[in-house]
Amino acid sequence: MAACCLATLTSCTVLDDTSGPCPKSSTTVRAGDLHGGYQGPNGMRFTLGYASTQYPEGRTAQVGTVRVQSWPVSLEDMDEDGPVGKGFQGEGTWEFRKEETTGGEGFRQVKLDFLHGIPEQGMPAEPQYLEIGGTPNNPELFVETDPDTCPTTVFHRGELTDGGVGAG
Repeated sequence: MAACCLATLTSCTVLDDTSGPCPKSSTTVRAGDLHGGYQGPNGMRFTLGYASTQYPEGRTAQVGTVRVQSWPVSLEDMDEDGPVGKGFQGEGTWEFRKEETTGGEGFRQVKLDFLHGIPEQGMPAEPQYLEIGGTPNNPELFVETDPDTCPTTVFHRGELTDGGVGAG
Protein backbone atom coordinates (compact mmCIF):
# COMPACT_ATOMS: atom_id res chain seq x y z
CA MET A 1 0.00 0.00 0.00
CA ALA A 2 2.93 2.31 0.72
CA ALA A 3 4.03 2.06 -2.90
CA CYS A 4 0.58 3.18 -3.96
CA CYS A 5 0.85 6.31 -1.82
CA LEU A 6 4.35 7.09 -3.05
CA ALA A 7 3.65 6.40 -6.72
CA THR A 8 2.01 8.93 -8.95
CA LEU A 9 -1.69 9.48 -8.42
CA THR A 10 -2.45 8.27 -11.94
CA SER A 11 -0.89 4.85 -11.42
CA CYS A 12 -2.92 4.38 -8.25
CA THR A 13 -6.27 5.35 -9.68
CA VAL A 14 -6.30 3.91 -13.19
CA LEU A 15 -7.65 0.50 -12.21
CA ASP A 16 -10.36 -0.10 -14.78
CA ASP A 17 -13.27 1.65 -16.48
CA THR A 18 -14.75 2.73 -13.12
CA SER A 19 -11.49 3.89 -11.57
CA GLY A 20 -11.12 4.73 -7.92
CA PRO A 21 -8.48 4.57 -5.20
CA CYS A 22 -6.59 1.40 -4.38
CA PRO A 23 -9.01 -1.18 -2.97
CA LYS A 24 -8.45 -2.31 0.59
CA SER A 25 -9.55 -5.54 2.23
CA SER A 26 -12.72 -5.29 4.26
CA THR A 27 -13.79 -7.38 7.22
CA THR A 28 -17.26 -5.77 7.34
CA VAL A 29 -18.58 -7.17 4.04
CA ARG A 30 -20.47 -10.44 4.57
CA ALA A 31 -21.52 -13.21 2.20
CA GLY A 32 -25.08 -11.85 2.04
CA ASP A 33 -23.76 -8.49 0.79
CA LEU A 34 -22.01 -9.96 -2.26
CA HIS A 35 -24.78 -11.31 -4.51
CA GLY A 36 -25.23 -9.49 -7.82
CA GLY A 37 -23.38 -8.67 -11.00
CA TYR A 38 -19.81 -7.36 -11.19
CA GLN A 39 -17.86 -5.76 -14.02
CA GLY A 40 -14.10 -5.71 -14.36
CA PRO A 41 -11.45 -4.75 -16.88
CA ASN A 42 -11.37 -5.97 -20.48
CA GLY A 43 -15.00 -7.16 -20.60
CA MET A 44 -14.64 -9.51 -17.64
CA ARG A 45 -17.88 -9.94 -15.73
CA PHE A 46 -19.53 -12.31 -13.34
CA THR A 47 -22.63 -12.82 -11.23
CA LEU A 48 -22.68 -14.18 -7.71
CA GLY A 49 -25.94 -15.87 -6.74
CA TYR A 50 -27.30 -15.73 -3.20
CA ALA A 51 -25.19 -17.65 -0.69
CA SER A 52 -26.64 -20.34 1.53
CA THR A 53 -25.11 -22.19 4.44
CA GLN A 54 -23.59 -25.56 3.62
CA TYR A 55 -21.55 -27.94 5.73
CA PRO A 56 -18.74 -29.34 3.57
CA GLU A 57 -16.01 -31.36 5.25
CA GLY A 58 -17.38 -30.74 8.75
CA ARG A 59 -17.30 -26.94 8.59
CA THR A 60 -19.85 -24.21 7.98
CA ALA A 61 -19.52 -22.34 4.68
CA GLN A 62 -21.50 -19.71 2.80
CA VAL A 63 -21.74 -21.03 -0.78
CA GLY A 64 -23.57 -19.82 -3.90
CA THR A 65 -23.48 -20.11 -7.68
CA VAL A 66 -21.29 -18.05 -10.00
CA ARG A 67 -21.55 -17.33 -13.74
CA VAL A 68 -18.65 -15.70 -15.60
CA GLN A 69 -18.01 -14.19 -19.02
CA SER A 70 -14.67 -13.31 -20.68
CA TRP A 71 -12.84 -15.03 -17.82
CA PRO A 72 -9.12 -15.94 -17.97
CA VAL A 73 -7.73 -19.37 -17.14
CA SER A 74 -5.65 -17.75 -14.38
CA LEU A 75 -6.29 -14.35 -12.83
CA GLU A 76 -2.65 -14.02 -11.81
CA ASP A 77 -1.34 -14.65 -15.34
CA MET A 78 -3.37 -11.99 -17.15
CA ASP A 79 -1.50 -9.44 -19.18
CA GLU A 80 -2.38 -5.73 -19.46
CA ASP A 81 -5.05 -6.54 -22.04
CA GLY A 82 -6.83 -9.06 -19.79
CA PRO A 83 -7.55 -12.66 -20.69
CA VAL A 84 -5.84 -14.14 -23.72
CA GLY A 85 -8.40 -14.37 -26.54
CA LYS A 86 -11.97 -14.01 -25.38
CA GLY A 87 -11.54 -15.96 -22.16
CA PHE A 88 -14.29 -18.40 -21.32
CA GLN A 89 -17.91 -18.31 -20.27
CA GLY A 90 -18.91 -20.71 -17.54
CA GLU A 91 -20.58 -21.57 -14.28
CA GLY A 92 -19.60 -22.94 -10.91
CA THR A 93 -19.76 -22.15 -7.23
CA TRP A 94 -18.39 -19.43 -5.00
CA GLU A 95 -17.55 -19.62 -1.32
CA PHE A 96 -17.18 -16.82 1.22
CA ARG A 97 -13.97 -17.30 3.22
CA LYS A 98 -12.65 -15.64 6.37
CA GLU A 99 -8.85 -15.80 6.39
CA GLU A 100 -5.89 -14.41 8.32
CA THR A 101 -2.47 -13.25 7.23
CA THR A 102 0.59 -14.77 8.90
CA GLY A 103 0.63 -11.63 11.06
CA GLY A 104 -2.90 -12.36 12.31
CA GLU A 105 -4.64 -9.63 10.30
CA GLY A 106 -8.11 -10.70 9.12
CA PHE A 107 -9.32 -10.49 5.55
CA ARG A 108 -12.16 -11.93 3.46
CA GLN A 109 -12.05 -13.80 0.13
CA VAL A 110 -14.34 -15.28 -2.48
CA LYS A 111 -13.20 -18.68 -3.75
CA LEU A 112 -14.41 -19.53 -7.27
CA ASP A 113 -14.65 -23.16 -8.45
CA PHE A 114 -15.74 -23.75 -12.04
CA LEU A 115 -17.88 -26.76 -12.95
CA HIS A 116 -18.25 -26.26 -16.71
CA GLY A 117 -17.61 -23.66 -19.37
CA ILE A 118 -17.11 -22.84 -23.04
CA PRO A 119 -14.50 -23.55 -24.33
CA GLU A 120 -13.81 -26.43 -21.96
CA GLN A 121 -10.05 -26.39 -22.60
CA GLY A 122 -9.98 -22.74 -21.49
CA MET A 123 -11.63 -23.38 -18.13
CA PRO A 124 -9.56 -22.91 -14.95
CA ALA A 125 -8.73 -26.26 -13.36
CA GLU A 126 -7.76 -24.71 -10.01
CA PRO A 127 -9.92 -22.54 -7.72
CA GLN A 128 -9.46 -18.81 -8.13
CA TYR A 129 -9.55 -16.29 -5.29
CA LEU A 130 -10.74 -12.69 -5.13
CA GLU A 131 -10.15 -10.40 -2.14
CA ILE A 132 -13.20 -8.61 -0.75
CA GLY A 133 -13.11 -4.85 -0.28
CA GLY A 134 -15.47 -1.92 -0.22
CA THR A 135 -18.50 -1.67 2.05
CA PRO A 136 -21.54 -3.87 2.66
CA ASN A 137 -23.60 -1.56 0.39
CA ASN A 138 -20.91 -1.20 -2.25
CA PRO A 139 -18.61 -4.24 -2.23
CA GLU A 140 -15.74 -4.64 -4.66
CA LEU A 141 -13.64 -7.69 -5.44
CA PHE A 142 -10.04 -7.64 -6.59
CA VAL A 143 -7.04 -9.78 -7.38
CA GLU A 144 -4.26 -9.24 -4.85
CA THR A 145 -0.97 -10.14 -6.52
CA ASP A 146 1.35 -7.78 -4.62
CA PRO A 147 0.30 -6.02 -1.40
CA ASP A 148 2.75 -3.18 -2.14
CA THR A 149 1.03 -2.12 -5.39
CA CYS A 150 -2.52 -1.33 -6.46
CA PRO A 151 -4.36 -4.30 -8.00
CA THR A 152 -5.02 -3.94 -11.71
CA THR A 153 -7.95 -6.38 -11.72
CA VAL A 154 -10.83 -4.85 -9.76
CA PHE A 155 -14.52 -5.76 -10.07
CA HIS A 156 -17.27 -3.29 -9.19
CA ARG A 157 -20.89 -4.22 -8.68
CA GLY A 158 -23.28 -2.99 -11.35
CA GLU A 159 -26.25 -4.04 -13.45
CA LEU A 160 -25.23 -6.50 -16.14
CA THR A 161 -27.77 -6.96 -18.89
CA ASP A 162 -26.07 -8.69 -21.79
CA GLY A 163 -24.15 -11.86 -22.49
CA GLY A 164 -26.26 -14.10 -20.27
CA VAL A 165 -24.64 -12.88 -17.08
CA GLY A 166 -27.28 -10.82 -15.32
CA ALA A 167 -27.45 -9.26 -11.89
CA GLY A 168 -29.15 -11.46 -9.43
